[in-house]
Amino acid sequence: MVSFIPFHLFKQFPFHGFVLLFFFLSSALFAQLDAGVNDTINPGVPVTLTATYGLIGNGVTISDDGVEGPFPIGFDFTFFGIQYSSFSVGANGWISFTHNTYWGGVNNAIFIPSSADGSPKNCILGPMQDFNPVMAGSPYIFYRMVGEAPKRKLVVMWCQTPMRFCEQVMATFQIVLIEPDTIECHIFSKPECSDNDNKATLGIQNAAGTIGGIAIPGKNAASWTASRKSYRFIPASSNTYRFDSVPFFLQPVTPGEKISFAWYKGNDVISENQSVMVIPAETTRYRVHCTICNGEEFSDSVTVVVFPNIPNAFTPNGDGLNDDFLIKGVPAENITHFNMQIFNRWGQLVFSTNDITQAWDGRLNGEVCEEGVYSWVIYYEDQAKRKVSNKGTVVLLR
Repeated sequence: MVSFIPFHLFKQFPFHGFVLLFFFLSSALFAQLDAGVNDTINPGVPVTLTATYGLIGNGVTISDDGVEGPFPIGFDFTFFGIQYSSFSVGANGWISFTHNTYWGGVNNAIFIPSSADGSPKNCILGPMQDFNPVMAGSPYIFYRMVGEAPKRKLVVMWCQTPMRFCEQVMATFQIVLIEPDTIECHIFSKPECSDNDNKATLGIQNAAGTIGGIAIPGKNAASWTASRKSYRFIPASSNTYRFDSVPFFLQPVTPGEKISFAWYKGNDVISENQSVMVIPAETTRYRVHCTICNGEEFSDSVTVVVFPNIPNAFTPNGDGLNDDFLIKGVPAENITHFNMQIFNRWGQLVFSTNDITQAWDGRLNGEVCEEGVYSWVIYYEDQAKRKVSNKGTVVLLR
């Protein structure tokens, strides 16, 4: 499913002076993707647009049917009335607050509650099915703590994970622990795999395997599929939970290399990198798409408003108005090399700087320069070694 920011949200604001401004469009629904930050620049200056989505998750390399951990939750989490600070990951779609590698041999969805020795316990199955997270392109499982106390979240994500015996069929879902005791399971895609009977279990069970619960009937070691579904588990007591269906929402955790970007100018793709350098000659709207796990897609837009003139005169007379000459540019961290040189009418160099934020105050070696026309030349190189230059004239008036 492709989701876009509605373009009717775009508004044109009044601008004054020789500036080029960004402003960004987003909605609460698609706040996960951000096209960048505001910049103020003059024409002829390269603009580096950088999209960001979520936070980088920690990859879990795991064997087929394996168990890895324990890993830190990042906060104290209460499950069936007991506090835990760590969790373990089962390859087949579950996490547990008890680390037991013996449970790794289980590759079929269990019917809960199950007190059998080989059944994972003290666990969240979200969903449990026979997955194969060791194919080319592993790791498929990521985790990351996000947010701030007292509502921090641990996100454990199975991203585009092949299903055992159906390796071309992928599942993407998250198990989320919300401080201090709430659980959510977000399923972007849990398709069918008839070769392993398609049986899966969505639910939780306690440490003894004597208490369990299923959020939706028909998802306890049964054949089912799901797309864009979310469920919430809230404790009603130390031994019982209430189960609800909630609006679908993937928590913004970046699954490492399993994320792709595409920048558009109109209908044309101008880059498939996270960052792109543009030098618009006129006001232009750019749109970026980000796709995670080859499925869920987000979009955000940025409009670059270009005013056609760099300042062509300045008055360094100390009155606090237009006292210096400055080429306004992108944030310094986006520029690896910068140089501006200014020459008088005889070709003498009167000013040079490698600092994009440094202005010329109309002096040479501390002495005021005479009125007249001066030539300027600028040179940029960004982090991708892309080079841009520009030149013009400015009149010094006193």
